[in-house]
Amino acid sequence: MDFPTRQGTFSTGLPHLAFGSGKPLVYLSGFTMTHTVPPPGPQRRRAARLVAPFVAAGYEVFWTNRRPGMPVGTTMGELADEHAEALRTRFSGPVPVLGHGTGGSIALQVAVDHPEAVDRLVLASTAYALGSAGSRFHRDLLAAAERGRSGMHRAAPAITRNPVLQRLLVAPLWLAGRLDPPPPNPSDMKAMLLAEDSFDVRDRLAEVTAPTLVLCGGRDHMCPPEMFDETAAGIPGARLVRYPRRGHNILAAPEFVHDVRAFLDTP
Repeated sequence: MDFPTRQGTFSTGLPHLAFGSGKPLVYLSGFTMTHTVPPPGPQRRRAARLVAPFVAAGYEVFWTNRRPGMPVGTTMGELADEHAEALRTRFSGPVPVLGHGTGGSIALQVAVDHPEAVDRLVLASTAYALGSAGSRFHRDLLAAAERGRSGMHRAAPAITRNPVLQRLLVAPLWLAGRLDPPPPNPSDMKAMLLAEDSFDVRDRLAEVTAPTLVLCGGRDHMCPPEMFDETAAGIPGARLVRYPRRGHNILAAPEFVHDVRAFLDTP
């Protein structure tokens, strides 16, 4: 993973890490406890591993988070506005956008509200709204953070439908929460969770004009399978790829990298 890495901020205050050089690819991160970029060390190395296949394919990947100091009450529409403005200011034209989970919700809102900003759209583990399990996880996570706790162990049912895997995931998720505790002031996290809880563009999917790839795991419990089906069916020309044995975190799967690269590189 020997490629250039630069830390910066888009014009609207969105922090990013730029990996590699070449054609731009904007990656909107999944849920994070804080609105920062991964710090040097294990977290940044994980981010670098995630983007490495795309850097190797000739992309400059912008790993992007939400704006620090995001006010509680911010709407998804307002988030889409500041993301679209950031893209318009930084790039000379529309760019491909890949979003996972929460980042995918923002990417889809941007594609609906500002289609001129998005060249190609990749939605990973993202549907037109949160499923009931995802909303429940958000409520649990927020309640735990306000008590100074992580609450990440509650994510197991949201990650996979398999009850055996759910039990196996509780301990490592609890440990991850101890190693990466919630911030002393969880206002950014609260603002993002509340914004995404109200996210629903089901009736506006036909407004997406960018070529779109929807990818999901067959064991992802954040949304039921039919919501991913409906998302792809509602976007003109969108393609759906489901990995039957994968859960919510599909980013590291070899087939995910292959499918996204094929989609981005197809004329």
